[in-house]
Amino acid sequence: MKRIAIIVFAVLLPLTALAGVTEVKLKLPLKPKLSISGDEKIAIAPFVIANREKKNDRASKVDVQAEFQRYLRKQLTKNTKLRLVDVPQTRLPGTDMKALEANRDYWKSLGAKTGADYIVSGIVDFDVNDKSGYKTEEYVSPADGRTYYRQVLIETTGFVFDIDIAVFNADTGEKVLEDNFRDFKEFDQRNYDEILGLFENLRSMETQLVGIFVPQETSATRYVFTE
Repeated sequence: MKRIAIIVFAVLLPLTALAGVTEVKLKLPLKPKLSISGDEKIAIAPFVIANREKKNDRASKVDVQAEFQRYLRKQLTKNTKLRLVDVPQTRLPGTDMKALEANRDYWKSLGAKTGADYIVSGIVDFDVNDKSGYKTEEYVSPADGRTYYRQVLIETTGFVFDIDIAVFNADTGEKVLEDNFRDFKEFDQRNYDEILGLFENLRSMETQLVGIFVPQETSATRYVFTE
């Protein structure tokens, strides 16, 4: 078989060399992950904020609950025809996805209060990690033209945004969709602003989040052989 494959490759290689190759970039449609008509009433409930016990953590300076809800509402208003309804002050029925999923009566009750068709909630984790250290790099001395090695201080800030998002049917209380998105950004600067880091994470996940509710497009590259 190996010998046959080599022969076939040898025959095709000249043909490929003679043929032209055109790179074509295509935009392919992606169906929404949630099967809806697109004009339903959506309620955005509170999210469980993970790692609240890190009181001295820089991430605790950010009101992740408010910032994420504001961002999600803005994207759904701008990119969909869904009708967003207000949610009264409420306390979630648990602090993990298993507990949220199990309490169907809670979601049915919240649906009755808001008139929503679907309710969005989940678990959000936002972490900030400042790092500093030394790395070895080479440089050429302008004095003698020789190459030397030196230790250089490197300071970075890393941001991690991890969301486990769930959509509940407001009539039945059933969880109809769950998805997880995670993004990491690192900047060559210590103590990079927390809010800026959060929104860098969110911008990276924007298409995925909106893609739960409405069709999106993705880019793909194809190669066309021409004579």
